[in-house]
Amino acid sequence: MNLPAPTSLDELIADGALVQADVDATWSATQGTVTGVEFTGDTVRLHSRAGVRDLPAREVARIVDGEWTWSEDHDLDVPELHDPQPAGEELLRAARTLHGNVPVLLAPYPDGARAVAVDVHTAPGPVRSALTLGLAQLSPLLDARRALLSFAAARGLGVRTTEDSFGFSDGTTVTFEGDRPVDVSGGLSLREVRADALHLSGEHQLLLHGLHPDPDIRLDIPAGRARIDGHEARALVIATVTDGTWTWAWADPHLPPSPAANLRRFGLDHGIIDLVRPRLPLDPGLIDVAKPVLDVWTHAVVPLTPETDAVVLLDAPHLTLPGPEDPRTRRAVEMVLGAGVPEGVDKRRAREAYAQRRGVTLPADPG
Repeated sequence: MNLPAPTSLDELIADGALVQADVDATWSATQGTVTGVEFTGDTVRLHSRAGVRDLPAREVARIVDGEWTWSEDHDLDVPELHDPQPAGEELLRAARTLHGNVPVLLAPYPDGARAVAVDVHTAPGPVRSALTLGLAQLSPLLDARRALLSFAAARGLGVRTTEDSFGFSDGTTVTFEGDRPVDVSGGLSLREVRADALHLSGEHQLLLHGLHPDPDIRLDIPAGRARIDGHEARALVIATVTDGTWTWAWADPHLPPSPAANLRRFGLDHGIIDLVRPRLPLDPGLIDVAKPVLDVWTHAVVPLTPETDAVVLLDAPHLTLPGPEDPRTRRAVEMVLGAGVPEGVDKRRAREAYAQRRGVTLPADPG
């Protein structure tokens, strides 16, 4: 499948997005955070905590009074490449695509700044991790399938596509739900993790609501603690929700570092893109996905401000489920199974995982 030449700025940005995310991961690991940039002629001097480094570079654009003017002509039929434009992040990304996806940095100048392409070429990372990271960073406004096709061309891979998947000749497959990529093959999928957690999560919530029908939860986020109607508990904020947008705790600048960062690591390890996306539309099913990763099974939603809620995992002795032989367990299991499964969740897998984790024999499935 051939990649047609881009005819819009969005297509040009999509063409470089996945390779650039891979380049940036390696660049960040080796270069660190760049704190200063100087450009003279054909050399850029980078300042960072690691010291000073000189690298070959070329000017690609000039920015004066907030206006971006390209320093060279381009043949592509993309209007933004031929006339001065308001400077912005989109033009920086487009410039990277035009120059082999290398880093493009802004160097201060007396009249404004110069956008310079740094002539540094990093070794490509493993296909699955590169795709997971890149797709997690890809704007939903960009064409993910075009981005994948461009990535395949850059890696020299063949492709095969269906309505709900995009496969590469190395055996890697990206699964789609509509236009949205959700999983990169090679590990557990989002749906599998959710199915495995669904019923055990449900039983823990049943216990919480039985003990605390209308809980008063006081959070101490820095200490990782909470009080639930006076009971002490370990508390782990996994996400915040504002105006229908879910932000993972590891991506929320207002929250301290915590074990919730393991969710992102798990997502990278297994190719689960939603665990690596910093922000996404609210999906309560993500709570069930987080629980087995962090091995904390009770959750609550706690207001932080009038606009923002925290999704919190809670762990305390009194929230521990009774043993499989306890008389209360059979009734709880029946209630949990009676709640059914959400659309898209594998019912059989959910039952098998629940029976194994809970150590019980489940009643026959009525169908």
